[in-house]
Amino acid sequence: MARRRRSLVFKLTASLMGFQLVIFVLVLTGISWVIAVKSAGSVDESVVAAVAKSIELDAQGHLVQANTAEVRALESFPTVWFVARDGAGRELRRGPVPPHIEGLVSVLPSLGDSGIWARHNPAVFATRVAVHDAPFGPVYLLVGGAPTQGIWAAFTLLFSAFGLQLMLPLLLVTLCFIPWLARRALAGVARTARQAEAINIRKRDARLGEEDLPTEIQPLVRAVNEALTRLSQDYDARDRFLADAAHELRAPIAILEARVGLLVSGSARARVLADVSRLSNLAEALLDLQRLGRKLSDLKPVNLRAVAHQVTTDMAPLVLSAGYEIEVNGGDAPVLVAGDRLALGRALINLVQNAIVHGGGHGVISIDVGANGTLSVRDQGPGVATEEQERIFEPFYRIQPSDQGTGLGLHLVREIVDLHQGSVEVAEIQGGGACFEIRLPLLSAPPAASPR
Repeated sequence: MARRRRSLVFKLTASLMGFQLVIFVLVLTGISWVIAVKSAGSVDESVVAAVAKSIELDAQGHLVQANTAEVRALESFPTVWFVARDGAGRELRRGPVPPHIEGLVSVLPSLGDSGIWARHNPAVFATRVAVHDAPFGPVYLLVGGAPTQGIWAAFTLLFSAFGLQLMLPLLLVTLCFIPWLARRALAGVARTARQAEAINIRKRDARLGEEDLPTEIQPLVRAVNEALTRLSQDYDARDRFLADAAHELRAPIAILEARVGLLVSGSARARVLADVSRLSNLAEALLDLQRLGRKLSDLKPVNLRAVAHQVTTDMAPLVLSAGYEIEVNGGDAPVLVAGDRLALGRALINLVQNAIVHGGGHGVISIDVGANGTLSVRDQGPGVATEEQERIFEPFYRIQPSDQGTGLGLHLVREIVDLHQGSVEVAEIQGGGACFEIRLPLLSAPPAASPR
């Protein structure tokens, strides 16, 4: 199972929230330790609360202590004592009250919440004054003999008093603002990602911008730019090799053609001439690919109908001699696209040549020009299987071995169409045959230059 990827913003937010929680707990622990050390001579808060909640009135109107679980837990403080008085002067005592505290009992209703800390022997000298609002009225308490229980008691008290009040708003603020701040800080990364998406083999000089990027990411972007530079140099070297190889092939191929032409006519001479012609076409195709590796000249308005009629005129003798008929369908209105007339003509010629080779040797080869900027070439051959319809555009790929063609024609078509920001697809025709369709973007407004 693939591991789920989390965004950098999520990781930063979660890490910061976790860091804040750890710091908050450490701060509370430190404060609790200080309080525990300094307040070891004070009365435990839980003992005071347990005593206050246990004071009740019995049926005779006397103050009594209920036998609650908290009261039973006070058995862990054998030295605990308390004095409870209400507004009516009723009094309840437990344990011996130290003599030095006895004087406070008479004025207990006049005292508020306060405490006496002890530097030594807190079980004797530490005292706490508390006022509890009971159902029958206020109860005034003097409690002693129960020193604090250490750091955990202090931590629990602090967390219950301040934990949610401080930590929850801090976490909410972090959850709201950190993603916004992180996205703002990483805005340059998103822009660089969009630049990277636009890079392709046709834009070898494109590089990623380093502006507005965090300094931690800039080395990565520089490394990517250096890699793009190396790739561009390698592609340039490949293009130079293709061009040099194709040029070098031209001379021996021309000499070979001349020498084969001197041979006595016959089947052997015809086969050799066909092989030499194939070599010549391969050299020309390699040169075409090399030229397409560069940017096309400035695109100009091109009338697709004019291109289709010109190609039909040029290819008619070859089509007819191969046993086919050829036709052009569409109206007379110009269909204008921004393009290179020679390159588009070459693409259409390659599709017609492909139809001649794979059309079955009979029927009609149709060239259709659509008003929406499409060029279609249809034949009445066996068609192209669905699983092969994408692979046939790969260089040197053939569905079946053949002594005709170079295996680069359809690849060259796709390269030309890609340079014109278009697309090319092949589909089977109902009743048999294949249909290659080129789609090109129309000119929204024809430029002033006359269409070629």
